[in-house]
Amino acid sequence: VSDQKPLGCWSVKHGQIITCPVVCNFETHEYIAVHDDKVLRIWKNKDINLDKVFKATLSADVYRIHSLPNGGPVVLFKGGGVRTLDVLLEAPQQEIENIISDEVIKWSAAFMEGQQPVLIFATEKDGDFFVYTQKLKMNSLHKYKLEQQELAKPLSFTAYIKNQIITLLCLYSNDSVYKILIPLQQNTEEEEQILSKSLLLNLSVSGSVLKGTSFVVLDKDHIAVLGSLAASGEESKECLTIWNTKFQTLQTSKELPLGTSGQLWCYEEKFFFTHGKVLTVIMYKCETSSLAAAVGKLKDSQTPDVSSFVNWNTLGDEELVVSFQSQQSVPLKSESKMTLRSKRNTVAKVQPDTLSVGQLLLNLK
Repeated sequence: VSDQKPLGCWSVKHGQIITCPVVCNFETHEYIAVHDDKVLRIWKNKDINLDKVFKATLSADVYRIHSLPNGGPVVLFKGGGVRTLDVLLEAPQQEIENIISDEVIKWSAAFMEGQQPVLIFATEKDGDFFVYTQKLKMNSLHKYKLEQQELAKPLSFTAYIKNQIITLLCLYSNDSVYKILIPLQQNTEEEEQILSKSLLLNLSVSGSVLKGTSFVVLDKDHIAVLGSLAASGEESKECLTIWNTKFQTLQTSKELPLGTSGQLWCYEEKFFFTHGKVLTVIMYKCETSSLAAAVGKLKDSQTPDVSSFVNWNTLGDEELVVSFQSQQSVPLKSESKMTLRSKRNTVAKVQPDTLSVGQLLLNLK
């Protein structure tokens, strides 16, 4: 499209730099940004000029803001201190403790465990990597050290939480993905523990090796990795790949000739990544992992084509609208279930011999 028109655009003054990703506060429908490390800006969709919106200067540099659907935004500072946005706005100039004075934060994520916001972040110091977990309401902080890997270091992290256990996945420079389990129920008296890791996946297949830059978890058996795939003696090609971790197989890959920024996001069964100068959105669907699917020999398929895993055609405008509408109508789905249930009950009360075939079909519908 030659004449692209943005739906909304907000910019800072010349010389100001936005220093961490902008997030949306799900509770208030506001945007939150930080520019020049310490200046917090909050605005709504209808605001146009960022100079006129809410502004607060903080006492320490911000690393990242995490927005939780039910827990509100959480602010992580470069020194390792954590505050909820509400607490921070009560006194923007409050002193922020420095937990990791000589370490550098490399990655962070936030989750809800029940009603409890949980933050995890990874740091580096002189080639050693550390992981911190913090429960915000209980103000409990735990520090761990990552087991060292000879001649390899972590390039990218991702994590998810289930049953009070954080599963941390690390993409290493030796073209492998490792899995680390971190239990949230810990004794606060314990000293710094060393986290042992187990090999989850080798990113190589029949002579081709994937040099990954970023990755995301799709479900318990699949991950997607963005990187450069190179066979021996051939030129490397940037591509998006999907791997089955259960059977250690490459499910499918998509070559990206225009290149990417090396960053990959996934949200509600859609991939988001840049391809050339465009933000590309691709839908995917994870089927139940089976050996037949992993090697591409499903009974209902005449050819061993595993690319049905992903619809590689990017979403058109109409499909995007439909997908957004379907996401917004989640509450309606639960209402329809209720009406179906009530209809089912009324059908059950009617004697079967009093129903005509037409009425029966209508009730079944």
